[in-house]
Amino acid sequence: MSHENESILVGKWEVIKPQFKHLPIHLALLHTGEILGFGGSANEKEMEGKWYLPEIFSPNYSDHNNGTVREISDAGIEGDLFCVGHAYLPDGRLFIAGGTHKYDGFFSLEFAFPPFSGLEQSYIFDPVDYSWTRLQNMRHGRWYPTCIMLEDGSIATFAGLTKWPPWVILNYHEICTKIENKYVWKHLEGANKFLPLYPRIHLMPNGELFYSGSYNTHMTFPFTLFGFNIGTFKPGQKGWKKIPNPENMHRQEGSSVLLPLNPPYDKWKIMLMGGGDTVGNHITKKTEIIRFDSKSEETPRYEEYKNMIYNRYYVYAVILPDQNILVVGGKDGHMGHHHGNEGCIDESTGNPRHTEDAVMDAEMFITKEERWTKVATMSVDRLYHSNAILLPDGSVMTAGSVMTAGSNPSRKCFEKRIEIYKPPYFFKGERPKILKHPTLIKYDEKFDIETLDVNNIESIAIIRPSNTTHCLNPEQRYVGLKFEKKKNDNILSIQVPGNKNLAPPGYYMLFILNSKKIPSIASFVLLS
Repeated sequence: MSHENESILVGKWEVIKPQFKHLPIHLALLHTGEILGFGGSANEKEMEGKWYLPEIFSPNYSDHNNGTVREISDAGIEGDLFCVGHAYLPDGRLFIAGGTHKYDGFFSLEFAFPPFSGLEQSYIFDPVDYSWTRLQNMRHGRWYPTCIMLEDGSIATFAGLTKWPPWVILNYHEICTKIENKYVWKHLEGANKFLPLYPRIHLMPNGELFYSGSYNTHMTFPFTLFGFNIGTFKPGQKGWKKIPNPENMHRQEGSSVLLPLNPPYDKWKIMLMGGGDTVGNHITKKTEIIRFDSKSEETPRYEEYKNMIYNRYYVYAVILPDQNILVVGGKDGHMGHHHGNEGCIDESTGNPRHTEDAVMDAEMFITKEERWTKVATMSVDRLYHSNAILLPDGSVMTAGSVMTAGSNPSRKCFEKRIEIYKPPYFFKGERPKILKHPTLIKYDEKFDIETLDVNNIESIAIIRPSNTTHCLNPEQRYVGLKFEKKKNDNILSIQVPGNKNLAPPGYYMLFILNSKKIPSIASFVLLS
């Protein structure tokens, strides 16, 4: 089979020339089309109290090899933004909370306790002028928190190791709200609940927040998986509604995805996939799915679903414009969080050595057919501290990773290379084009776009840009839109839903797809 024919079936990976100088533990697609990468001290103890400069990747969407990566100023940063939480604000700026106060504990036991302590700081990053603005402190330091924006633009922040004792006991969650042009932290009333670190939490179309059962570690109080029941919480209500736990609770370093949302938006599904535990005894390919119905009073529950092709500890999942789900990276075997490779850099290439248990084959969930299929094979391991995000041209960018055995895993052995995946739709023919579009769209109103492909457009969607770390990407969402052809031959009229919980305010990538399910290059629009 020729390379061209193979790419039509499985897509194509390419390691591109631009690469990061530092480990991009946190990655965010900005509404400018650029990507912010940062990692604070990057898990290097000797950098404690210091940090590496943030970086900006400016892609060239005509030729990814001609993009650039450059360091930017850290002026305004006053703490270590290693292992923070983040979410987009309604104006497209990136909100950041938490980080690292101290490495390797306050006490010397057989192991460091606590392993890290959290930072109470919060910031806003502006993608237009690359500035960092410090905000009011949270009440508690938080290392490994989850942030998610609500329909009113407030940022709910959950979990984390605290700055001061007892470190691992925290059921107090906070919310940051803009009041008279000032961002103010307060207690998220009614939400008290013990959660693991980096809990996968999704804002659902009914306004409830759902803790899905995937996480990064459960080594916090009450120190047992079954102490962290899944459930839903709606701001303004008292307490969480319990939902039966998934069949497999060993979902450390797994992922959960809110599957594509389409009209009439009254039903939705969340898929739980992969993960395991620290020692690797439970690394799995199994998935489970939970179905929500806004018109039903029955308690939803997980059910076993279609297994992935590969076991994956570390799961990086990306929603594509054609509604399929790409899954990359991770490892199999019995070492879990320890990668079991001797040495670090391959002197012949200057790059980290390949880890034997790394899963190099990517796979794709074909949403409409409810099946998994193997796609092209990566060249670069993507293990701990990796990221994968959708870019506006419909490609997927992967970056980061740390290699070898050791502590958390081995420090100072990280992956700088960027690898780009082009899905099969890149090779199936000419892409539709958006010729004209508004930059601002409004809830419950229609807007027009111009395209010469008006008679061949099958679907239109907005996809929220990703900001991701540690297999955590809670804001990722696909919202399909209703549309109709206008009397003017080149105009499509598109309906914006009125539900802010369905599509929270902010920037989105607008894609149109033709009858071959080939997407356009996205245009950024601000939903306000």
